[in-house]
Amino acid sequence: MMDKMQQDVLSDVCAGLRLRSDLYFTAELAGDFSVHIPADGARIRFHLVLAGESKLLLSENAPPIDLCAGDLVLVPNGRGHILCDAPRTKAVALSDAMAVGFDPVVGVLRNQLEGAGVVRLLCGFCDFDDDERHPGFGLIEDHVILRAEDPTTEAQSSIVAMIETLAQEIQPGWRSALARLMEVLVIALMAAQLKRANLPQGFLAGLADKKIARALSAMHAQPERDWTAELLAKQAGMSRTRFVVRFGACVGIAPMQYLQNWRMRRAKALLRDTNLSMDEVALRCGYQSMPAFSRRFKAQYGEGPGAFRRGLWQPVAGQ
Repeated sequence: MMDKMQQDVLSDVCAGLRLRSDLYFTAELAGDFSVHIPADGARIRFHLVLAGESKLLLSENAPPIDLCAGDLVLVPNGRGHILCDAPRTKAVALSDAMAVGFDPVVGVLRNQLEGAGVVRLLCGFCDFDDDERHPGFGLIEDHVILRAEDPTTEAQSSIVAMIETLAQEIQPGWRSALARLMEVLVIALMAAQLKRANLPQGFLAGLADKKIARALSAMHAQPERDWTAELLAKQAGMSRTRFVVRFGACVGIAPMQYLQNWRMRRAKALLRDTNLSMDEVALRCGYQSMPAFSRRFKAQYGEGPGAFRRGLWQPVAGQ
């Protein structure tokens, strides 16, 4: 179980994540079918089996993974994959399948075959704003499956059951509700990875290390403080040298670089979500000098804080 310190830092990071979810389509596939979903950036693609059975291939030669009604699979990091009835069936590119069998009026993809044994899938994606992506905070596995009857994932399975109900009943506003539930599910799954041993280098590995977690907690609790590597090492209960080496080994960047990045993410959120003055935003993010704050913000995001805030209120052309 996470301690309060880990929960506080995770909550801080999750509150700043700009995660969006949407649907691609509902697929109704009969007979032989095999659809290749291409690689796509860093998106997390998800497929919920509403009826029938399907197989997931993470590559053409990979062993098939069975999916049954009620199962939800997430494939992170934009990885290409195949949904099929059997590995022997020749895969068709998603773009070709869409050109032939997608009905945009109802949002359904069909493979033009009639008959029994129709497999129904709800397919969509989750994606982070690239500027807000936190280093090393994502889904680690090449896929995650939540089985309908798995008692070890009861909390997540209850969310999946709600998603399935929404998809089956199609009530007004169901797409928006489904997107919010997927966001909750993805964040819960990412946080649950803290229980794993041998986490890969990144934010979660740092949070799992009790000493490094103390330093992370201090930075997140007081980003405005004039931190130094020595002061952060003291929070961790380590010598400066050992702390810097261990932090880099866990998180993948130096502690002061992490602090600088976190301050900029916080500054962006404050500029976007509050009416605080520019000077106050700078102070809350550890900058006594407005010019220094502006230079750092522009270096990080390609425009100064004033230009960023003005852009939020700029009308979109044609609207």
